[in-house]
Amino acid sequence: MKLGFRPPKDPEGLLAYARGLAGRYAFLEVPGSAAEDLMGAAREARGLGYSLTFHARYQDLYPGSLVPEIRQASLRLLEEDLERAARMEALLVNVHAGNLPWTDYPPPGLSEAHEALRAQEARLRREYLERARDALAHLAERAWHLGLRLVLENLPAPQEVPRTPEEMSFFLEVPRLEFCLDLGHARMAGQVPEAFLARLGHRLTHVHAHTNDGRYDLHLPPGPEDLRPFASLPCTVLVELPPRNPGEYVDVHESLAATGILPEAKGGG
Repeated sequence: MKLGFRPPKDPEGLLAYARGLAGRYAFLEVPGSAAEDLMGAAREARGLGYSLTFHARYQDLYPGSLVPEIRQASLRLLEEDLERAARMEALLVNVHAGNLPWTDYPPPGLSEAHEALRAQEARLRREYLERARDALAHLAERAWHLGLRLVLENLPAPQEVPRTPEEMSFFLEVPRLEFCLDLGHARMAGQVPEAFLARLGHRLTHVHAHTNDGRYDLHLPPGPEDLRPFASLPCTVLVELPPRNPGEYVDVHESLAATGILPEAKGGG
C-alpha cells in the first residue's frame, strides 16, 4: 500500500501541502479541472520526491450518453486529460463513467406504475453501462499507448454508474482497465469494501480513502479500520479530504502509523 493525499487546486496551496507533508506521503493527486494551472507545481512536487496520480474531469461529462455528440465531446475532453497526465508523468488517471438523466419514479405503494418504471430504469441503466464500457475501452487503450493506467471509480448516487460491485464487474471485460474503490461512495451506496475486492480481485489497484455518515459525501478522515483490508495489497491509497488544513493529513498518517499497517514513508523527502 502506497499512501497519497489530495492537495488544494491552486499552485501555492499544492506546494504548501507537499512541503508540509514531506516524508509522510508517497504521492499526490492532480485534479484535471485545474491541470493546466498546476503543470509547474506538479513538476516541483515530483522534484520533492512525490509521484503523481491524476483525476480526470467529470462534471458535465457523460461517456455513456444516449446522444452521440455528447459521448464524443466527453471522450474528446477525457483524451485531453490523458495527454496532460502523460506530460506530467502520472502513474494513473482516475475516471468517472457518468450518470443517467432519469431516475424519477414514485415509491412502492404510491403508484401502480412503480414496477414498470423501475424496469424501464433498469433497461436504460444497462444500455448506459454498455455505451460507457465501449467508451472506456477506447480510453483504456489510449491510456496504455501513453504509458498510463486508467482506473474506473465507483459512484454514490442512485442515478450514477457504476454504483455496486456487480456494476463495476460489468467493466472487467475491458482490456487494460483497472478499478478505483471509493470507500465513502461505497458507504453511501450501502456497499461494503470486501464485496468490491471479491468481484474485482487484483484489478482493484487504487483506493479513495475517506468516510461519511452514509447519507452525504462529507469526505471525513478515514480511520485505520477503513484501510486495514488494503494494508498488504499492492495498491495506491489516496486520502481524499477537502482543503481544510494539512494537519488533517498529518493526523491520518499518525493514526495509521500507530496501528502498524502503514508502509514506511517515502515521497516528499
